[in-house]
Amino acid sequence: MTLEHDFFGILGSDDDGEVYWSDTAELGDESVEVDLSSPDEDSVSVEALDIAAAMIHAIEEVDSQARESLVADLSAEGSVTAKYIDQQVDELGPEALGNALIWDSGDQQIDFLRSLRLQRVGFHPHHNGNEEHFALLDYSISPDDTDGLLVVTIDIHGDTIVIATDT
Repeated sequence: MTLEHDFFGILGSDDDGEVYWSDTAELGDESVEVDLSSPDEDSVSVEALDIAAAMIHAIEEVDSQARESLVADLSAEGSVTAKYIDQQVDELGPEALGNALIWDSGDQQIDFLRSLRLQRVGFHPHHNGNEEHFALLDYSISPDDTDGLLVVTIDIHGDTIVIATDT
């Protein structure tokens, strides 16, 4: 069986019922990998596909909201964002970090967050309830120098539900 959508086209599935789609989106002068996957096509609604398509069209706004949640997380006790920044600063060293930071306001944490590069947005349209991980945004400070990612998970409304690291 297959699903058809105006934006995604024909979403075929394999024999196990899994659905997968991928492409790239432009964010400023950067290309961002975008994919959509579901282990079961029967759990994917047209509404969820419409929302994913709208988020892809508004990727700059989705990125901006995710970055705002990272800034807000800096002040939280046990901040995942602050730990990620510290880890990457230690791992990269001054030269690679200097090359990666494209902002210089004097506030290293904010400059770091503003310099993060959105690498990938992965949509999970079968997770379309509140507080479910509808999309994951993978950020890296220097994709060529580190595998460490800062991952912002958002729900179907675009609200951040989890910030985590992936190394």
